[in-house]
Amino acid sequence: IISLAKDEKGYASLYGKEKLSVIGVSQQKEARFSAHEGLAIIEASYIPPEIISQMMGETKIESCPHYYRTSRGSEPKLDAGMRFTMNLFEQYSQSTIYAGHLELQTPKEARVITMCESEFESFIGMKVDKTTLTHILKNLGMVVSKPKASIFAITIPHFRHDIINRQDIIEEIVRIVGIDNIPSKPLVFAENNQNTVDFEEYRKTRMYRQRAAQSGFFESVHFVFNERATLERFGFTCTDEGKELLNPITATMDTLRPTLLMGLLLSASANVKVNQKKIALFECGMVFDVNRNETKRISFIISGASQMDKLSNAGKAPAIDFTTFTQRISDIVGSFEMTAHTTTHSLAHPYMCAKVIIAGREAGELFRVHPQVEEELDLGHTYVCELDMDQLAFGLIQAKPFSKYQASFRDLSILIPKSLTYEAIKEVIAKHVSAEIKRYYPVDRYASESLGDKVSLSLRFVLQSEEKTLEEEEITAAIEWILTGLKEELGVSLR
Repeated sequence: IISLAKDEKGYASLYGKEKLSVIGVSQQKEARFSAHEGLAIIEASYIPPEIISQMMGETKIESCPHYYRTSRGSEPKLDAGMRFTMNLFEQYSQSTIYAGHLELQTPKEARVITMCESEFESFIGMKVDKTTLTHILKNLGMVVSKPKASIFAITIPHFRHDIINRQDIIEEIVRIVGIDNIPSKPLVFAENNQNTVDFEEYRKTRMYRQRAAQSGFFESVHFVFNERATLERFGFTCTDEGKELLNPITATMDTLRPTLLMGLLLSASANVKVNQKKIALFECGMVFDVNRNETKRISFIISGASQMDKLSNAGKAPAIDFTTFTQRISDIVGSFEMTAHTTTHSLAHPYMCAKVIIAGREAGELFRVHPQVEEELDLGHTYVCELDMDQLAFGLIQAKPFSKYQASFRDLSILIPKSLTYEAIKEVIAKHVSAEIKRYYPVDRYASESLGDKVSLSLRFVLQSEEKTLEEEEITAAIEWILTGLKEELGVSLR
């Protein structure tokens, strides 16, 4: 009785009275055929090389030269091989062939590799049309499904155990196309851009921190927590109670900060208590709204003297004022405009408070601290500014052309009502300004009893042409056009 079964180590084996052979690996000495025997068993097998090699690596057994052929691949169509062998025996021997046979099969799914047309072009280095690709693959014995949206599903035959991935398929195609028929291309070796959004944000923050330090500010770092009772007392809106901290560090750090200013004011107060006369601090960090949404801001504070004691001020440094503080902020963040502003909190002085406008967008607020708050914290004159980091400029600086011709300056003094704001004057000038006027700004404001309910405002205009030196008539015409607009829309008059 002849049988096929797996042995104790998992190898398919042929058995008679005893084990005769390990399929595809070895044959027992007792089972070898000789000319004196009257009955022979013909064994044909196909085992995928990766399977038999892995098994031999895990549970190694004695092998013979038959394993060498099995481990390197053979013909999986055993029927064709057996028919050819039987024909040889019938033609060249006097043997009698019995029709009985035994089979041991383990189903193995064919390997399918999916590739798109662009991948072929990328790997090969040239474009090969779909018809040619399909023809080559079919001639190699592979089954190619009908391409859908330039995607090929390639079924690898069992006898091509050497084809495992896309690269192997490309190798076969290149062999048929011919390596000499593929045009040479230079290798493009370029590193991907590593500048992520987070890295650019870090660079921007670092730049403004360095500018602040260069302008005489010291960096102050605080927790992102504040005391809720203090913040609400000064009119700040804190985090919604349903989203509040469940386990605060201390009772004075029981909410997420909605502003950086409270931390800076407390730090300035601590510096005053150690007899610091000039206090200039800044902080850059996150603040949180009612729903705990984060916003990155940068805040500045100067309290007390505007400069250190030195020989030039005879050891009596002047106190910080609105103009000096504004210039310090401009040195850091660049040029900006200010408009009248009323804050929602009570930290600000009601008559020394401005909204900061950068590139036409609101960026933050700048104000003097309310005298009552200054007194409560033992501070002298104190000015603060808080800006949204997203509104600050960062990026490549674009150079602009400038005129090589001489610039001319003209002053215009007008009488305006005390209630008229500079913002209204600026809007009218913007409607009537000519291309020759490069910039304008106020230089003086004068009030006296003789002027009554009006004040005198002096404006300076800078005029310059890109093409020539301006004539006096052209300068006068540009100024007259602005004055006409001011008279018609605001009712102002020359002083």
